[in-house]
Amino acid sequence: MWEANTVLTVYLQEHQFPGEKEIFLFFSYSLFAMPGIALIAFLFFDNKLGALLYGCMIQAIFAENSVLKNLYHQARPYFIEDSIQPYECNKEYGKPSGHAMSSSAMCFLVPCIIFPAILKDQQNYKYSLNFRIIIMFIVTVWTFMTGLSRVFMGVHSFGQILLGWVYTAYTIIIYMHYFHTPISNYIKQCLQPGSQGVSSKVIKGAGLFAFGWTCLSILIFEFNNKIFLDEDEVEIWLDALYQKCANQTTHYNINSPQVLHNICFSLSLYIWFPFSFILGVKLTRGIYNENQFSIHYKMLTFWQKLSRVLILLLLLSTLIPIILIKYQNTYSEAFGKILPISILGGLIITYVYSQILNYFKLTIEGDFIQISPQLISTPEGYKASELGQINF
Repeated sequence: MWEANTVLTVYLQEHQFPGEKEIFLFFSYSLFAMPGIALIAFLFFDNKLGALLYGCMIQAIFAENSVLKNLYHQARPYFIEDSIQPYECNKEYGKPSGHAMSSSAMCFLVPCIIFPAILKDQQNYKYSLNFRIIIMFIVTVWTFMTGLSRVFMGVHSFGQILLGWVYTAYTIIIYMHYFHTPISNYIKQCLQPGSQGVSSKVIKGAGLFAFGWTCLSILIFEFNNKIFLDEDEVEIWLDALYQKCANQTTHYNINSPQVLHNICFSLSLYIWFPFSFILGVKLTRGIYNENQFSIHYKMLTFWQKLSRVLILLLLLSTLIPIILIKYQNTYSEAFGKILPISILGGLIITYVYSQILNYFKLTIEGDFIQISPQLISTPEGYKASELGQINF
């Protein structure tokens, strides 16, 4: 399959029709616009919890992909094939494709989590069968074109793309079948007036999972450092990166935190975002009435609506200095940049944003999370009888 992929990539690159490169670049870079859908849903639609769970899933899939890349530690096509030119200079391993995993998750989870009425009738929303078919067709084609764009750009083989799709399919099916409804119902019930909030056992369980994931990622990273990697082979890959990429001014080495197993290890710490999200839910001690937001949002003035948006964007912008920090050590990159971004990001969206809206009297019923003295959290959280017999 690798040889067939090389032939396909070279053919696509050498026989371009006018605008072909721009089309593929559009689909490849569209990946970065998809989280904007979740942000818009969080700001302007009722299903705010769905938007946040969507974000948690995307971060978890980023982390999953990074660990898998360090397990497979396979080169990208342009690293080793002289005839393939890269149109984007990704520096980590290629298998499985991160774009394939992320784009398929982002596209298919939008109708599954953020706008579930697209797949199944909801109380206030019903769509025709033709509309649903059209949406799923667009989602499928978009996912395929994003994967094909990565082959055209020389940064993935089709085998790497296919494997990414397979892993995401498994992840989505397992999550939606076993976890989404219990998690969603649990959080909603924890945020009802008079509830006792998120159980401390849940917080500890989520933290323990993230910690265990981090330890596993460190173990795989060290195996790459000391056993799996051939330094001479890696040097050839990094030479190709430096020589083929016009904008690449730094010649990286095997220990550079921006490349290969090093950056994969760092990105695996995005798994801490879901933990910080559930921690923020507990700390906020508020309520969430999902179906009330649209009703009360209409009553706000234009300036109140604008202020709510600007406050969130301003809070998120405080992460930019952390993002811009450059480290020369992989562990510093992971624990000094990715880990703080993951934890602070989740807390900003849940705890900090809610507190500031409440302080400026901009909070409304239906917000996630509306500050209310009616909700009193305790360390023990819900009792089993209060959870509506939900097994969590």
